[in-house]
Amino acid sequence: MGTSRRPVRDRRHSTCRLCANRCPVLVDVEEGRAVQVSGDPDAPLYRGYSCRRGRFLPQLLNDPSRLLRPMKRLPDGSFVPISSEQALDEVTVAVERLVAEHGPRSIALYCGTQSVQSPPAYGMGRSLLEELGSPMLFSANTIDQPGKHVAAGLHGYWMAPAQAFDRPEVILWIGINPLISYKGVPAGVPRDLLREVEERGGHTITVDPRRTETARLSSLHLQPAPGEDVAVVAGLLHVILAEELHDRGFVAENVDGLAALTAAVRPFTPDYVARRAGIAAEDIVTAARWFGTARRGYAVAGTGGNMSAARGTLLEYLILALDTICGHYLREGEVVAATGPLAPRPMFRAQASPPVTAYGFGETLRATGRRDSLAGLPTADLADEILFEGEGRVRALFNLGGNPVVAFPGQERTVRSMDALDLLVSFDVRMSQTARRSHYVFASTMCLEIPGIQTASSATVGYANGYTGHSASWAQYTPAVVERPPGSDLLEEWEVFFEIAKRLGLQISWAPRSPFRIGPPAQGEQPLPKLDMSRRPTHDEIIELWTQRARVPLETVKGHPHGGVFDPEEPVAVLPKEEGWQGRLRVGSAEMMQALADYQGGEAGQARDGLRLLNRRMIQVNSSYNLDRINRGITNNPLFMNPEDMANLGLEDDDEVDVVSEAGKVRALVKGDASVMTGTASMAHCFGEAPDTDLDVRVSGTPVSRLNAVDFPRDPYTGQPQMANIRITVHPVEPPRRTAAGRARGN
Repeated sequence: MGTSRRPVRDRRHSTCRLCANRCPVLVDVEEGRAVQVSGDPDAPLYRGYSCRRGRFLPQLLNDPSRLLRPMKRLPDGSFVPISSEQALDEVTVAVERLVAEHGPRSIALYCGTQSVQSPPAYGMGRSLLEELGSPMLFSANTIDQPGKHVAAGLHGYWMAPAQAFDRPEVILWIGINPLISYKGVPAGVPRDLLREVEERGGHTITVDPRRTETARLSSLHLQPAPGEDVAVVAGLLHVILAEELHDRGFVAENVDGLAALTAAVRPFTPDYVARRAGIAAEDIVTAARWFGTARRGYAVAGTGGNMSAARGTLLEYLILALDTICGHYLREGEVVAATGPLAPRPMFRAQASPPVTAYGFGETLRATGRRDSLAGLPTADLADEILFEGEGRVRALFNLGGNPVVAFPGQERTVRSMDALDLLVSFDVRMSQTARRSHYVFASTMCLEIPGIQTASSATVGYANGYTGHSASWAQYTPAVVERPPGSDLLEEWEVFFEIAKRLGLQISWAPRSPFRIGPPAQGEQPLPKLDMSRRPTHDEIIELWTQRARVPLETVKGHPHGGVFDPEEPVAVLPKEEGWQGRLRVGSAEMMQALADYQGGEAGQARDGLRLLNRRMIQVNSSYNLDRINRGITNNPLFMNPEDMANLGLEDDDEVDVVSEAGKVRALVKGDASVMTGTASMAHCFGEAPDTDLDVRVSGTPVSRLNAVDFPRDPYTGQPQMANIRITVHPVEPPRRTAAGRARGN
């Protein structure tokens, strides 16, 4: 009697790359397939931490609905699988024809958040467009938090790291939920920093209309009316300056504009802010004194503050001013705790790089007249550039790691623009809402199938104090640890760009690049290394190119499969200011001070005119993929409401409701959540379908992007529209429909 042979299970080290936390993981592999993923207990900094999304990577890689070969859309709208070679040939011919007939500006690239899975992709795609001669580069950044980059340009850059994750005594989180988003705390175990601050007798402060998971564990929770974060930060500045709690020595030596800032925040007394934002005046004073008297700390905002009003740049500028007047930067002689082992040894100086032109330069968009900024071209205008009738219209779009149909504001206009393209090329692991409208869809590899590195990076200098990064000099290399599915025809996204360039006879370059400006202007920039176009490099060869000037040899890092902390033999200390250096930071930018005065004279957010819809994340739900296999079986994004507001409307959990805004109407399931402030509601983005493909809300969720529009108020510097704090009305569906199908949880 025969017995079946049990597959041999092999355990391998790798890194999850579903989000920026990049947890080291152990992958159990049978016959080339991942069967189980767990956190790596021997990984320093992480100590076995991983989230459910990462642990469900096997379900994602082995999903029966996963896209395994390129798809081509036929004239009748159906799709047929084709080979990657055929897809590359046909896309290349289409690009060549469009450039010949309409010029290089007709080709655009959009970079979404899932491009993080393959870091070489954006740099290669950008190089292709540059060689074609197209400036049309868009990214998710300008519909997320673009104010960070423009504010930094207006403020100037400290030429050494901020204190940030290096032993902070106070942290101010504004519209950000680090325990869920992994932003605003260092990579690793999200709660570690909260415990460390508490142990050293410090304080954590959360500013958020919702009592988030982070707010519940903070020393103080300020719960302002939506859209009033600017008032709160201005109020903190008022108290700190009025009580002279700022770092007078640092400001005198390195900062301009203090008098203008002091005058601009003078009206924002604790009593005024309390009336306007609906929080206690004494709490504003307490938070300001904690922040002003701490020797080390940082303030950081997330999407909440940036999306809930068309004032993201102003908010981010005031946050920078807050950190700057408190001197929250490393000074001469201080040792930098986190330097990139796989990057060149950095050099920092205790001096300021002055403000730069931050917006209104470069390419002018045909449809709206808006121009480029340090954050990039405004993605909210991309649909208009496609629909524009005239010379220079965008006719082809490479959609890299994004899902515009559900992510871009103003869904109906976005859908019309996608359908108007002569060529839409998507890279995806599934037939997403945007992929189904594409002419070609390249089936992408996923993280365990390709090599990768992660390293602490000094490049975060000048991005945003305490937004992302490591607290120590961390690095890890992972090889591909699983085989690609049998019979598949997958390409990494960067391979597509390389092959198109090769077919067009273009010489492209590659280097790790960002869609936005990070840090001060580079001095003596070196030309980007050109690639050998005679053959496609391997991913490992790209990594070798990336790390050829690394402080720690790549082979050394490879010898630590769990990852490790690689402190330099000679510590990296901040050097003194150069003799005769004149650069200074600016906290009193005339245009920002005028913007603050205009805000102070405008309508207060306390005026209640119906419910206000806010954005949120749901625990361990990856809205970029929205596959129930990794989202705990969750298939939809409920409208979370305070139970009191639900009772007033006669609603119960899982009731279906119609949600109406000035821009549109959607169907949603409602769910009670006591953490939601009365008078507000909240939903996660990037669910649902397009208007012409709507499914039962219990199956696909609700497209929040149908409730906002590009003609909502816009940030004048970045072009970001207001995407949250939207006035809505909620109407019960008659007769009531309640169901347990399509599980929906979030708190």
